[in-house]
Amino acid sequence: MSQLQYSNPINPYNRLHIIQNSDGTLTRLPEFYPTIPPSTTDTSAPSLSKDVILNSDHNTSVRIFLPKNVSNHEKTSKKLPILVFVHGGGFVLCSVATPVVHEFCSESASQLGALVVSVEYRLAPEHRLPAQYDDVLEALNWVKEGKDEWLKNYGDLTRCVMMGESAGGNIVYHVGLKVANQIDDFKPLIIKGLILIQPFFGGVERTKSEIRLVNDEDLSLVVNDLLWDLSLPVGSNRSHEYCDPFVGDGLKLWDRVRDLGWKIGVTGCDGDPLFDRNVKLGKLLEQKGVGVRSLFDKGGHHGMFLSNPPKTKELFDFVNSFFPV
Repeated sequence: MSQLQYSNPINPYNRLHIIQNSDGTLTRLPEFYPTIPPSTTDTSAPSLSKDVILNSDHNTSVRIFLPKNVSNHEKTSKKLPILVFVHGGGFVLCSVATPVVHEFCSESASQLGALVVSVEYRLAPEHRLPAQYDDVLEALNWVKEGKDEWLKNYGDLTRCVMMGESAGGNIVYHVGLKVANQIDDFKPLIIKGLILIQPFFGGVERTKSEIRLVNDEDLSLVVNDLLWDLSLPVGSNRSHEYCDPFVGDGLKLWDRVRDLGWKIGVTGCDGDPLFDRNVKLGKLLEQKGVGVRSLFDKGGHHGMFLSNPPKTKELFDFVNSFFPV
């Protein structure tokens, strides 16, 4: 870090609007992290949504989104593909009820014609990795049971895609590998692909894009480092495989993904400090024979695919190709 120059001293806690408590927990200032309820009867929303408890002991849940044009019918002969979505926030922030996450999932259900299952997982540092991976795995097991009324009536368990943004992309990466190598345990749920939207990865060595964007407004390096310090297992650093996908045995496990024929999507932009890592990941997976599709843009910023409507539409066009007919 000594070779990097910050234009202004950045207090990452202030930037993230969080306060560290004496017991190691965080106070997330509510005025900066509003939440909204599911759209059970809101006629202005493109999709209906509801919350379902996943694990009461862990305070986890899922928010399910159903397109309105489908919800007007009690049942449909042609069921909808299932999109399991995992939100970002550096493992530390946000939820399924964060307005931008909720609205993105509602639009996803409507625009993609899918049943969207958005996972409310535990947050760090109160619950460090791999708690988040475990929660999403539990959500997939809940989906495969198909007991929820919406899943039973409208969801096609044979057409499932997992998609995650930022930290959610990291979670989908690791959970996807675990599922691929234990595929029989998740039947009758059949996953067809993984979509990693600007996935949140790191490492000990700085990349050119991280150095070039050291003071980035959306994800400066000091903020990036703090998020990893708060979320990695105690005593670990950025050389841990949860952070750096290019260490350990993780890449070897992609042989199974290749054999399953899953489609893998990786998106990014060169205005994002994570850009170089996103590009490298896509190239390495291609070299392993995995079916990779990339969506990389010039300019932009971290989080743009959720917050910028034209980029969201571009993403939806990209995602549409991942759903088998």
